[in-house]
Amino acid sequence: MGCNLRDLVRAHPLDLSELRGKRIAIDVFLNAYQFITSLTGPDGRPLSYDGRVTAHLYGFLDRASSLVAQGIDPIFIFDGKPHDLKRETLNTRRARKEEARRKWEAAVEVDDLASAKKLGPQIAEYTPSMVEDTKRLFDLMGVTWLDAPMEAEGAAAVICKRGEVSGVASQDWDTLLYGASTMIRNLTAHGTRKFGRLLTAERIELEETLDELEIDMDQFIDLGIMIGTDFHPGFRGVGPKTGLKLIRKFGTLDKVAEHKEIEIPENIDVIRELFHNHPTTEGAIPDHSKGDEDGIVAMLRGELGFGEGRVKTAIERLASANRLRSSSKPTLFDF
Repeated sequence: MGCNLRDLVRAHPLDLSELRGKRIAIDVFLNAYQFITSLTGPDGRPLSYDGRVTAHLYGFLDRASSLVAQGIDPIFIFDGKPHDLKRETLNTRRARKEEARRKWEAAVEVDDLASAKKLGPQIAEYTPSMVEDTKRLFDLMGVTWLDAPMEAEGAAAVICKRGEVSGVASQDWDTLLYGASTMIRNLTAHGTRKFGRLLTAERIELEETLDELEIDMDQFIDLGIMIGTDFHPGFRGVGPKTGLKLIRKFGTLDKVAEHKEIEIPENIDVIRELFHNHPTTEGAIPDHSKGDEDGIVAMLRGELGFGEGRVKTAIERLASANRLRSSSKPTLFDF
């Protein structure tokens, strides 16, 4: 999830009508994990049908069709190959997941479903086959998706900086460090509840953030590295507010490290370059197409056992936005 900049930014409430007619890049990975960790069965495992996980498809069907119905053009971006510098972060996550899996298996063995339910989200995986199912669903819905060369939020931020999308919907604060001019949080969770709190979309502007923090982009990236990102754990004892004071006083991470007698990250130039010029997709972003009603129904109702009402709602949303090819079958839902 990168560094936490929550205490340093000004977030503006966002009415989704403000995004009508705009392209918004969306990090698939983070959303997929939200869906598969929240849509679970009694033992904590994600919803599935005949051994095939479907929780992520329930989530993306609902959220993508809802965005389209509101006039928003979502551009979903999938992660590519992670940089070697992220290996330590990924290894740590993998170790935690293996330990959680052992505890989950032990809970299931003694029929302790309460513990299993809590542990289930900690062992969730977004597998290659689940990724392919997601892409297939997007194709059938006529929704645009892209494969990022590396980090999805990094690629999304670059195309936002280039003006190819109007904003990046992500929960990852590194999105700002990658240079996204506009970051949107809670877009796909807008209107839902978490821990009893109603989530609403909010907008963060990079230029406004830099102005209010009184630092430039180079210093902002150094600040993020000092706090800690996926590419470096950060300086011990340096949080957002302390880091801001230090970067304002000394100007660069190097000078802060010298002052505090902390070793500068060995690959600091590589880390900085990953934020300044992150790999992204090349060429024009494909236009969305019209969804395939028959194909959606065949996949979700025929293959995966989705309920009629859920699929019908999504189809009606697509049709309301004129994003659906009409079907030749008047009794399409008669399975």
